[in-house]
Amino acid sequence: MATRPSSGSESTLARLEEGFPVKYVAFAVAVGSAVGPVSGLAQEVYDIDDIVVSAGEAKVASETPQSVSVVDQEELDAAQPTTIGDALTDLPGVKAIGSDRVLGEGFNIRGFGSDLAGGENRLIVQVDGATKFFQQYRMGSLFTDPELYKRVEVLRGPASSTLYGSGALAGVVTLETKDASDFLEEGDNFAVRQKLEYTSNGQGGLSSTVLAFRPTSNFELLGALVYRANDDFEDGDGVEVPGSAFQAPSGLVKARLRFGESSEHSVFASYQHWTTQEDGARYEQTSTGSDVFGLIDREVTDQTATVGYTYTPLDNPWIDFSATYSYSNTKNVQENATALIPSVLFEDSTYYYRTHQLKLENTSSIAFAGMSEGYLTFGAQVSQQTRFAEAESGEVGFQPGGKDTKIAGYVQGEFTFGDRFTIIPGVRIEHATLEPDDLNSVFSESVSNTAISPKLAALFEVTDNINVFGSIAYTERLPVLDELYDTGSGSIALEPEQSINYELGASFTANDMLQRGDALTVKGTLFHNNVDNLIDRASTATPYENIGEARIQGFELEGAYQSERFFGNLAYTIIRGDDLTTDEPMTSIPADEVVLALGTRLPAYNLEFGWQGTFAWEQDRLPTGDDPTPGYGINDVYLAWRPDTGVLAGAEMRFGVDNIFDKAYQEHLSGDPAKGRTYKVTLSKTF
Repeated sequence: MATRPSSGSESTLARLEEGFPVKYVAFAVAVGSAVGPVSGLAQEVYDIDDIVVSAGEAKVASETPQSVSVVDQEELDAAQPTTIGDALTDLPGVKAIGSDRVLGEGFNIRGFGSDLAGGENRLIVQVDGATKFFQQYRMGSLFTDPELYKRVEVLRGPASSTLYGSGALAGVVTLETKDASDFLEEGDNFAVRQKLEYTSNGQGGLSSTVLAFRPTSNFELLGALVYRANDDFEDGDGVEVPGSAFQAPSGLVKARLRFGESSEHSVFASYQHWTTQEDGARYEQTSTGSDVFGLIDREVTDQTATVGYTYTPLDNPWIDFSATYSYSNTKNVQENATALIPSVLFEDSTYYYRTHQLKLENTSSIAFAGMSEGYLTFGAQVSQQTRFAEAESGEVGFQPGGKDTKIAGYVQGEFTFGDRFTIIPGVRIEHATLEPDDLNSVFSESVSNTAISPKLAALFEVTDNINVFGSIAYTERLPVLDELYDTGSGSIALEPEQSINYELGASFTANDMLQRGDALTVKGTLFHNNVDNLIDRASTATPYENIGEARIQGFELEGAYQSERFFGNLAYTIIRGDDLTTDEPMTSIPADEVVLALGTRLPAYNLEFGWQGTFAWEQDRLPTGDDPTPGYGINDVYLAWRPDTGVLAGAEMRFGVDNIFDKAYQEHLSGDPAKGRTYKVTLSKTF
């Protein structure tokens, strides 16, 4: 997203669309520039890496051995996203897959994740701490609106399993909704934020209204109502992508109350609701696919609720306690399928996926002899996932219902010695019991398994500017309901998948590099993940087995630069994945890609201009017989104006053009052609 550069640049950008060798040039220039993410229009000192939470204490991303990226509110606004995936385009190792339809999007992290049902069992998605759960045939995995969020954090690799759940071979995606305090200045007790957006491709529109209340200094309440709609969008050849139209209202209510002498206690609650009703929608949402699946009427509803309590006494470093209960429910009602295939797949049916979860966690600040700083986080988690599927004729055998109950305990430390050396050990033990529902005609017995997820990470500060880091993490992914109880392919004898991941990297940070107050950071990470006992099946008619062994390895490079006038970022990803059982490349590996963003600010006028280029190589490392996906180059531009005086103070106006040269292309892990040229206009103001 960005504006058109000045004279002479258009022809250069056009050439970038065509030439494969130019992508190498762009990468070389990017490494030399190492430029970073957009932030405020005028600052004297720049923090260029988003903070992440390592063990209860905020850390700069370049100062932690965890591979993590954050998209904050500023970057969400700049992306003008329709789906969450639209906001993740410039993160290394992360891809939105499936399709651009709101019911067809899933995620792929470091080569794990596909558009098939159950393909995302190796990654975890959370909303305000609530674990999301949806695994339906030829549909996406997360149904929500990006307008409700202020932060998206992506942790890459199985080291995240310690705190979030066993089996996160790929990693974790966490989303945090907006708070009333995000819209209230000091002394304010009420604010209204209205946002309107127009999207040319598909004649789409958005209306977002936020009401923020703070009647007392210790209580705040937010209410948000969002309505988003779009007709079928067109690809770069001007061809409509069928079934991409939608209408989706959503809402959020969120409150927090602080109490105690120093507000050390707090209780909070949030509720989010999203729904869409699509009559005559394509059955297959993850790709255009074959017309054999026909059309269907669908009503999808997604609910997420959390309530919690925190206790953080200022005079007791041993206590930073939280207790959170969460509830997630995704329901899909299907009717009136047009497909002529005699299958339960096309009968009128109801599916729902529910998760209840309770999590207790405490972080203690500790320091032993020789330790300059230390934190110890320990916790317990109990969850139950329930899946239900019923058609007119009864059970849906390939979508078995049942319950998955988990009990887990974990501990993670973060210890710094001499201000230079930090180690982060951790371990999680998780026990799961799964049982089929009463509709299952083949299986009736429960299955129990236990997974262990230990890790050890270390970071050494070589100089004030250079860090080196490494980690080793092991996790086990327990079999899920699909794999155990599918009436045609299930197997209750499955063993857990086993993953061991190694990472090694270095980071460089510096201030006042080119001018006073600027900041530069570069971080590179090598990773190597071996997976044994991979659960797979030869076809939909054969049982799941522990037949697989896979190896995924790669390199991620992130660069960022910020100054008062100039900014930019860089993300480069190369991943290789091999099925060692068949000696063939894996099908879920994305193409090599570099994303480069450059921009400038005019502080005197409160203007910001930016350009983002995405350049993907041809993906031809595929199993025998699969067709390669051509490489492509895409250019986006944007302009933002944020006046700070007069009647327009508090307003923001954005104009963006995605795929400015109307390039026809398709991402390797997408089932549909990508959107063609798209103009976006956003107007918002806080009152």
